[in-house]
Amino acid sequence: MSADLITERESAGVTPDTTNARTSCRKSGGVDDACGEGKPNCHGPHSLRTASVWERSVGARQLDLSCIGIGAGPSNLSLACQIHEQIGHGALFLDRQVDFRWHPGSAFDSSELQVSHIKDLVTLVNPRSGYTFINYLHENGRLYHFLNAQFDAVLRAEFEQYLNWAFRRNPLVRGGETVREIRYDGEFRVRTDDAVLSARDLVVGIGKQARIPPQFQGWIGRNLFHSSDLLHIHPEVRHKHVCVVGGGQSGAEVLLHLVGGPRERRPASITWVSQRENYLPLDNSPFTNELFMPCFSDRFAAMSEPQRKLFLRRFVLASDGISDRTLRAVYQALYRHEFLEPDLCDIALRPGCNVSRCINAGAGHNLTLQRGLGDVEEVTADIVILATGYENAVPSFLEPMADRLKQIDNELVIDEDFSVCWDGPRDRRIFVQNANPGQRGLADPNLSLLAWRARRILDSLLQRAPCANPVHSGFISRTSVESWPDPLAEEMGSGI
Repeated sequence: MSADLITERESAGVTPDTTNARTSCRKSGGVDDACGEGKPNCHGPHSLRTASVWERSVGARQLDLSCIGIGAGPSNLSLACQIHEQIGHGALFLDRQVDFRWHPGSAFDSSELQVSHIKDLVTLVNPRSGYTFINYLHENGRLYHFLNAQFDAVLRAEFEQYLNWAFRRNPLVRGGETVREIRYDGEFRVRTDDAVLSARDLVVGIGKQARIPPQFQGWIGRNLFHSSDLLHIHPEVRHKHVCVVGGGQSGAEVLLHLVGGPRERRPASITWVSQRENYLPLDNSPFTNELFMPCFSDRFAAMSEPQRKLFLRRFVLASDGISDRTLRAVYQALYRHEFLEPDLCDIALRPGCNVSRCINAGAGHNLTLQRGLGDVEEVTADIVILATGYENAVPSFLEPMADRLKQIDNELVIDEDFSVCWDGPRDRRIFVQNANPGQRGLADPNLSLLAWRARRILDSLLQRAPCANPVHSGFISRTSVESWPDPLAEEMGSGI
């Protein structure tokens, strides 16, 4: 299944106009009345209100809404599209960026989606929506060309264009200001750079932050950085010794990027380190893909915490392996470098190794590689690239409320509707998206259940029962996790 993680950017927004203060999320036949003319793509003038003492202290304007989304990456963008088509007003989604950018620091030209394009913002809950990927192709005059191209998978660059198209055409989405702080005083007060907005409910969908293992912390800079910053930093790799740490999809794509450049700009050497015993493929088989259906998300949530942890370990390669096409491309690149283009770049693979230490060594770094309790190898690298994944973190703008939010294992504890368990009123809720694989399973951080999760949240916002479209429960019967023996070690490994 998909390893297309929804690592959305930290987000923000601007103040739109809506004259219906604290509009309830109730059914409306129109589109966004906040635009003033009832047109889906217009941008009306701002509406102002008198600010409270706290709001005056930051010189901000105030606006009341029913729901505010923090972040307009894929997760919240899916919800924004569904709200726009079903209600049309009363909600606002804020993002720091003016245009949609999806993993810009690692958006390599050859990168592909690892899921079907049907798993877009809305298709799996509403195939008739105007926000589908197919409609994007149609409206941009390329549907037949897309079919004729016979792509094995959608290029990430094109899917990003689709997401930006939805971002720009949805009048409930605003970009351009960073959310600085959120407080609660009976309503949620969201402070951006030049506005204070009030809302009954919040939906936080800002994604995850780059995971920097402890042994590398303190060394981050232009010569040691996370793979998500590679295209931002553009390091000079010509004739340099480069070490890539992390044996998943990102690590493989970084390796291909490094060896795919012009000959005269390639590194002198590349060492690719993985904690796993081999460079393992993504499990994209049909029965494994049943773990990425809505019914399984609910079943996973009903398991005990030890059962969920065991399940995530057992099926880690369902979301954290390398696609077959990428593995083939890597092997072919190694073949060319070994037999057809010798002496251009020395490529060394180090699976089954843990980086136990990293220290500064002049302009570069010295890494100690350890295989189990035995062999130790020292590697000196001019540039170290960490393809070590992403992790949750409570965003800084929630710090004024952080002690009121229940957490477990670095996740905010959520209810079945993805609302956070907190000590505030039950009718004032904070929903979170793309932040709970420990409670919702492998599908939570990728695109597979994107539209379904947004629909579940929308149903809760509208105080209606979850939409009961006919969906078969799957061919695999409920797994008796309780009968599994507790493994002595993680079978597949889950490290870097």
